[in-house]
Amino acid sequence: MRTIRLLCALLLVCLASACSSSKSAESQPCTPGFTCTTLHVPLDRQRPDGPSLNLAVAAADNTDAPRGVLLVLTGGPGQPGVPLLTSVRRNIHSDVLREYRLVMFSQRGTGPNGINCRALQGTVGGSDFLTPPPDAVDQCAQQLGSDLGYYGTPDTVDDIEQLRQSLDVDRLTLDGTSYGSFTAAQYGLKYPDRVRALVLDSVVPHKGFDPLGVDLMTATGGVLKAACKQDPACTTDPVADLAWLIQHGVSGTDLMETLSVASLNSVNPSLKGIPAVLRSARNGDDTGLKQMLQRTTSKDLPYNTLSAGLHLATLCSDLRYPWSGKPDRQQALDDAVRRLDPKRLYPYDVATARNQLMIQGCLRWPAARVSTYPAAQELQPRTLILHGSNDLFCPLDWAKWEKAHAKAAQLVVVPGSGHSVQRDPRGREAVRKFLLE
Repeated sequence: MRTIRLLCALLLVCLASACSSSKSAESQPCTPGFTCTTLHVPLDRQRPDGPSLNLAVAAADNTDAPRGVLLVLTGGPGQPGVPLLTSVRRNIHSDVLREYRLVMFSQRGTGPNGINCRALQGTVGGSDFLTPPPDAVDQCAQQLGSDLGYYGTPDTVDDIEQLRQSLDVDRLTLDGTSYGSFTAAQYGLKYPDRVRALVLDSVVPHKGFDPLGVDLMTATGGVLKAACKQDPACTTDPVADLAWLIQHGVSGTDLMETLSVASLNSVNPSLKGIPAVLRSARNGDDTGLKQMLQRTTSKDLPYNTLSAGLHLATLCSDLRYPWSGKPDRQQALDDAVRRLDPKRLYPYDVATARNQLMIQGCLRWPAARVSTYPAAQELQPRTLILHGSNDLFCPLDWAKWEKAHAKAAQLVVVPGSGHSVQRDPRGREAVRKFLLE
């Protein structure tokens, strides 16, 4: 999940040793103050002697940290962990780094030796929304072959449990952002006795979500109106302008991509300037809109920054689609789309729901092993939930749902902040208080 020009610089901060894919399990020096190792995990845990994967791990050298291990989980799905160590450390308060042993790992399918579906990567990159070309989806599925069903979140959850055992600790504190929050929560549900605490930033609810994107489309209008009120220069109705552009031929999926990435921008958290761009485009000058679409596109994002192939493989396994369990996928999708209420989708439309990546990609994805989740649906560990009021990736209602389904949860909403709240000083301070006080 990305502001492309800004995050590419951050995501590619990767020391060669820290990104090593060596098959040796021996410790290797990497970023100063950290030791890098390789965790060997089976592709299929039902076949422990079968094919295996090598996952890069970076662990701080303060093995005697008084509060134990803090495992930070990145987003996507498809974003690596170890290459982001340097940027992630900047978003953690120094007091926390003294009290905890920071650990990161690159989840299966990510990083330099991760899944690289070239055609899909070139056309959608790290997007959640852009419409994938059918041929690119087919090529990626053929490339993965029979392995494509082993990249669901439950597989990563068991990798985390193996990592905990290799670290020789009784419990973990997990801090996950976006998709990482979903992974952290799933670990907390399956292994509650192995968790000290959870930090869930920009929450993806552990129940999953509707892949048609209704929740996100419904929330967009409120976020844009609130952002407009925060900006004295905003004198128009950005929601009406966005709806007009979609009704007159601008791709809804392109606009969802653009606005969501804009909500990532920690330098411009209140979405300043967006209403003016939308109004100018509606009035006939689309120069600014074209520049914004180009500036925020994910199409050129490298696979070792966020793997489009892994992104699709995980989402197609994890989520429940309208055609799940039905013989005619297209008919089931048509029926589900026909039942959508256009008023709920406003300012977007039905075509936007139908055309986004998760729907068109997974519609063509071969039937494979489906993710299964723990029966327990209430989080037991002590939990901090962080959310930005201007998040256009994850609706605030998701964070509220998560709080209602956690036994001991605190919800902190940071006004004006967007996606990935710990990049905001107010988010970092909330985490410091939660983990230390």
